[in-house]
Amino acid sequence: MAKQTKKAQSLDLDMTGLANYYKGYSFNNEIMMIRVTDLNKELIDKAASGLISNSYRLDTLTVLLAMEGHLDVSVDYNRYTIPEKSLLLISPINAITGADLSTGGRFFLLLIKRELLDRLSNSGGPKPLPTKDLSDIFQRPHFEMDENTYSRISASFENLYHYLKDTRKEIREYLVIASLSIVMMELFSLISDRENVSLQAKHVSRKKELMTKFVFLLREYGEKEHNPVFYADKLFISVQYLSLILKEETGKTASQLISQHIATRARNMLRRPGATIKETAEKLNFSDQSSFGKFFKKETGLSPKKYIESL
Repeated sequence: MAKQTKKAQSLDLDMTGLANYYKGYSFNNEIMMIRVTDLNKELIDKAASGLISNSYRLDTLTVLLAMEGHLDVSVDYNRYTIPEKSLLLISPINAITGADLSTGGRFFLLLIKRELLDRLSNSGGPKPLPTKDLSDIFQRPHFEMDENTYSRISASFENLYHYLKDTRKEIREYLVIASLSIVMMELFSLISDRENVSLQAKHVSRKKELMTKFVFLLREYGEKEHNPVFYADKLFISVQYLSLILKEETGKTASQLISQHIATRARNMLRRPGATIKETAEKLNFSDQSSFGKFFKKETGLSPKKYIESL
């Protein structure tokens, strides 16, 4: 029986420390908000690349609001260009696989821990994003907005940022929670509006659902299971249909996405202090070190040995 593979490591963020470092603001280690400009862009880029290379998952709702400039972001193997006056919502089940902020841009980065969203719901505030809405975000994280919607959402962000800076301890908590509730209601309205439009395209949702399930399976079994047949069987569809769906959604076949996932995991493993090529080959279920070396060079252009030497 094959051993179960480890899932992506969860990262318990020190929001207070990160907010101080990146010149932002936090509240009770449950909310972090940063206004990203060229003044702190380099630090943000460095942090993002570190998270991506180590395959961390954040148990937060992450929101990026582009006010000026644009974002180039890869979420679960899909590349998005986020223009100004639009928004990126990243749910706890998403994985960011690449990101770059344009020079001269202005962005808001907001992280909200899931526990706080749940408490807001239980206290009579706006309900947290239901499972169906998290699934929708997972499949389509980019939200375009008309001028009126952008004005409302950007104003709610500015309001929350203002009260996170507030130094009046006796009323700060009330002001922060109240302004966060407004942000969440605006986001919920944005998602609901798009969901209503999406009812006309139900035939597309089935393909999105299958792609979502494939990504989950790849995260769980990807280190051990390299054959697309395994994933197609789990989804009760043919390999040909699985590759067709993935090709339509990502531009890549099942085999290509599996290879990309394995290569990413291999690079992460080889970066670890004391890592060996033999041990990495075994963990990734290759028959021997030689076959792993051929695969790695084909995917990355370097032999495992050369890759370790380049670090």
